Amino acid sequence: MRLHGDIDDASLGIELIGQSECLSDILLASPPEWLDKPMLRYRMSDGSWKTLSRIRVQQSVLRVAAWLESKGIKPGDRVGILGHNCPEWFIADFAILRLGAITVPAYFTDASEAVSYVFQDADVSVIFVEEGQQLHKIEGLEIPHIPFHGKKESVQAIARDESWDNRLCSPCPDRQALATLIYTSGTTAHPKGVMLTHDNILSDVQAGLGGVPVYASDLFLSFLPLSHAFERTVGHFLPTSCGAEIAYAEDVTTLLRDMPEVHPTVMISVPRLYEKIYAGVKARMAESPIKQWLFDHAQALGQVRFEKRQAGSDLSGFSAFAWRVLDKLVNAKLREKMGGRIRAFVSGGAALHPDIARFLLAADITVLPGYGLSETSPVLTVNLERKIKPDTVGPALPGVELKVADDGELLVRGPMLMQGYWNRPDATNEVMDDDGWLYTGDIVNIDDDGYVKIIDRKKEILVLSNGENVPPAVVEQHLTQAPFIAQAMIVGDGRDYVVALVVPDVEGLRLSWKQEQQSELPDDWRRNEQIKTWILLRMHKEEHDLASFMQVQRFAFVDGEWTQDNGFLTPTLKLKRRVIAEAHQGIIEAMYHDPV
Repeated sequence: MRLHGDIDDASLGIELIGQSECLSDILLASPPEWLDKPMLRYRMSDGSWKTLSRIRVQQSVLRVAAWLESKGIKPGDRVGILGHNCPEWFIADFAILRLGAITVPAYFTDASEAVSYVFQDADVSVIFVEEGQQLHKIEGLEIPHIPFHGKKESVQAIARDESWDNRLCSPCPDRQALATLIYTSGTTAHPKGVMLTHDNILSDVQAGLGGVPVYASDLFLSFLPLSHAFERTVGHFLPTSCGAEIAYAEDVTTLLRDMPEVHPTVMISVPRLYEKIYAGVKARMAESPIKQWLFDHAQALGQVRFEKRQAGSDLSGFSAFAWRVLDKLVNAKLREKMGGRIRAFVSGGAALHPDIARFLLAADITVLPGYGLSETSPVLTVNLERKIKPDTVGPALPGVELKVADDGELLVRGPMLMQGYWNRPDATNEVMDDDGWLYTGDIVNIDDDGYVKIIDRKKEILVLSNGENVPPAVVEQHLTQAPFIAQAMIVGDGRDYVVALVVPDVEGLRLSWKQEQQSELPDDWRRNEQIKTWILLRMHKEEHDLASFMQVQRFAFVDGEWTQDNGFLTPTLKLKRRVIAEAHQGIIEAMYHDPV
């Protein structure tokens, strides 16, 4: 199978997927025009960037697949991967898939106990592992392992060894063969392995391209863990199918350094990145009344421009001139920090607050909120560039069926739905019915245009003692709009009122207090009742459009940011609510000790 045509024809990816018998075909059966293009980019130890061409990656994958075959790995065997995003991760994954084995990725952010559980539950035969800290996590397992890097018997060494050329004998798997087990990144002690076939993922990639065109000239900057379905499908398989290039960020903490060096055109991210960008901009604007004035006017005019362009027109006359001036003074610097070439941010993993989406859109930065689940390969909906509704996650992708149950829960059906949970038929039956509908667990509204608005997770909705339902994510999104609140989690299930745990943004608090009170932030701000009263009033200002029973009545500061490393966030940066609540139980009880 070979394709020919314009090297930057967006339809080539869709055509390639349609003709692919398995996932490895999107790499190995690509058009000859793509072979010499840069495909994978990574940072060397000296700080410079190096690229691998597509044909070099193809050779590497086939060599590693032949090596696996020589070690007795057969179609259907499970093979683990543990490590940060890098070319070796990519090569190992495609080698496993080409052989017909099943990739089982584990999160590099997880502790050794969680990693061990995944590999033991999947009964993996061998593990590709990054050396150092990740290798230490599997030392207690009696499972053969292959390091990513090294001079002998590593992914890196095998990929360079020409003696493995033309030695692979196994035929390609078919589309119905199991491709991967994706272990859910939830808060439970024992995650479930989501079984996805080659056809599940290929169907989702093809559907995704029907919503967001991707070109061979695009460059993706990859930083979310490849062990998560969102990054794996949209930042790994999708660009591969389109001939695009993938650059690997060194770490999530190096993004602000990597973006202007790499100049990406597409980035896949969860809302936390956009929230930090938004908070940083708001904090800087608060330093100067002139900056704030310019920012406010640029945002107001940018929003008008966005709405006009969505309707097929544009600014004209003095408004167009004013936009060019304000855009250069305010927005151009922000876009340059992102590399200056961003064509689209695709947001998923959790709901993006519409105010943050509007902020980016008004700054002429396209953001496309979407939605999906690991169980659906994962993308189900995404906003279309020609019609973006910032308070939604967009309409269904081609081939996706949606319906809403009587209680508001979203049900989905389509070729990207999982085959079930690994060795968990009872758990599978709990979420899938006989007609092929998957119960997502998300409460939604769907408008007349088919655009989906996520309300909250069904299991996470708080029921107050008076019977009122409070969607926590909605309230928390409102709270974190304040420039002095870095993170927030509300509590209230079975209680009389809602309270909040707050991780403060101290610099944002200092600037906001100085701007409004014309004085320096007192040293005792954590205990200062005047400041706490002022913060509560500011919270209510952010919550002004929420029902009174949803508004926070009390809050408490907590020390330290909630991160993956300290166990308070999932790999997609969602709150582990039970873990956070247990760690701060004393503080929570104190907020309910006296009546409001």
